[in-house]
Amino acid sequence: MTNRRSFLQLGTGCLAHLLLQAACAPLGRRRAWTAARGPVVAEAPFARLEAIGPGAWAVISTPLGGDRTTFANGGLIAGRTGVVAIEGFYTAAGARWLAGLARQLTGRHPTHVVVTHYHIDHASGVAGYAEAAGDAPRLLTTAPTQDAVLRGGPVAPPRESALLRPWADVLTVAPRRALTIDLGDRTLQVRSTHGHTASDLIVEDQDAGLCFGGDLLWNGMFPNFVDADPPAWRSAMDTLPSTAGSRVVPGHGPIMDMTARARFVTLLDTLEDAARRAHADGRSIDQLVAEWRVPESLGDWMASPAAVRRAFSAWYRALGSSTA
Repeated sequence: MTNRRSFLQLGTGCLAHLLLQAACAPLGRRRAWTAARGPVVAEAPFARLEAIGPGAWAVISTPLGGDRTTFANGGLIAGRTGVVAIEGFYTAAGARWLAGLARQLTGRHPTHVVVTHYHIDHASGVAGYAEAAGDAPRLLTTAPTQDAVLRGGPVAPPRESALLRPWADVLTVAPRRALTIDLGDRTLQVRSTHGHTASDLIVEDQDAGLCFGGDLLWNGMFPNFVDADPPAWRSAMDTLPSTAGSRVVPGHGPIMDMTARARFVTLLDTLEDAARRAHADGRSIDQLVAEWRVPESLGDWMASPAAVRRAFSAWYRALGSSTA
């Protein structure tokens, strides 16, 4: 249970953000959110694992029921010589759950773990992967994620000290660069970009048409702009898969096809257009928030006034103004 004090502490990440969106949404919409898009191979009160291709599975978290063990989405990609787990989740129990499924499905513990960014719901449980017996995985992050999470920071304070765990290695993905993970019969690209935060990672199997976008992508839940760079976020969208048949796993919400991806990009474009017009006219954020709504053509999105305000505040900062 999240009390008021801990809720405010977590407000810098996405956990409080999602709870606010859900509180403003009708019950039916909350129940429909994160509906399954692929075959379900495992299910728990907090998440399910969906098959999205040969040797690939997506964790779709279902936190609105009250169990926040994972909270964020993630997944597994397996090859002949290794298994990559994506995201550290909200608790170490979430990471242990996914590691156990990796052993059931592939016969081995994850050999690599990728944490896409430093928000608490994606990172604070990462130590759970290193708790199991046997060889510890290699950890892939960026320097800002290591600073904020692994070494202890206000954005995502670790629930357990990840640096005390026996990681085989910690690989740092440099800004605007990529690392390759060779799994024998398949190759993954782990690319560094920014937009949702100052440091985001994208995991892709381009041959299989698979992409894990972290919180650069949201589906049915209004995105969190708390420490976003909106122009960079929009630019990052142009680097993500746009080919029919691609399977994209967002940070929150159900698996995305290209129609859902295009809908999210249109949402970002609509926010940008509204912000630029209002800023040029000298209108306040209060005025803008009071009149703006998610266009009906984009379907159902859980969007609270607080989240919309945060988005337009980020845009006004990017445009050189903090007009209230």
